[in-house]
Amino acid sequence: MIVKIDTEAKTISLADADNTEKLHAEVTGSMNPALVDEVIADNAAGRLVGPNAYLSVAKLREWAAGNTSDGWDTRFQAMLNKAGEQGWMNDDRTYVMAHLVEA
Repeated sequence: MIVKIDTEAKTISLADADNTEKLHAEVTGSMNPALVDEVIADNAAGRLVGPNAYLSVAKLREWAAGNTSDGWDTRFQAMLNKAGEQGWMNDDRTYVMAHLVEA
């Protein structure tokens, strides 16, 4: 899964939704942390915490709806379980960490 954050258009979209083997956020435009955080927050998608985005699990599900193959829910939950084991989720498991990369 690739979360695409565009700091110029102030939009977020999901690409490669069916791929639950990896998750990262690609930033187009400025990598300025304040701008990245603003776009994430304004799209009700989470927050920037240090160098990583903590993304709403509910938003990821919403964005992926209708764009995945059979068994996606099970694979997505397995990805979240692994992320939780690694400490890459918040305490109530409503947000998952994604590393930011420049697009």
